Amino acid sequence: MQPKIQVLLTVLLAILMPLVLKGQQAEEHYSDYLYGLYYGGWENQESGLAFVISPDGKPIPPKANDEDAPTKPGFYVGEKYYEFAWSKFSPKAFSFRTKSVNGTEFAFHGQFGCEQVDIIPEVPYLEGELKETQNGRVVRRAKLHFGHAVIL
Repeated sequence: MQPKIQVLLTVLLAILMPLVLKGQQAEEHYSDYLYGLYYGGWENQESGLAFVISPDGKPIPPKANDEDAPTKPGFYVGEKYYEFAWSKFSPKAFSFRTKSVNGTEFAFHGQFGCEQVDIIPEVPYLEGELKETQNGRVVRRAKLHFGHAVIL
């Protein structure tokens, strides 16, 4: 390689590398912001839906304003807990499928966004499709909005 090209490449790498690393750190920080407890609900149904996303599969800290809120990663229908069979997280989306409980399973795929909640300007949410199956048959499917639990 010619010395001029080699010097040019070295200078270019020295300029671009910090920008690339800074972008990766910002994405990791933003990802941490998306973990936690999300609430949603089926239309016209009393029992709420919730799920917990954890970066390491361990319970999240309890909410100071709601000590009974779920903390264990997984999906909740009212008081019933469904463990994740698998989940996939990225800074743009979250998907999961639960393990079967008495023949019932849930699957979800959604995209992250941000919304204002009261005075908090950027609260994450997930919007996507939730599917409930009973003994392998789809019994309910809906586009739902899950808001990140916040402490006001």
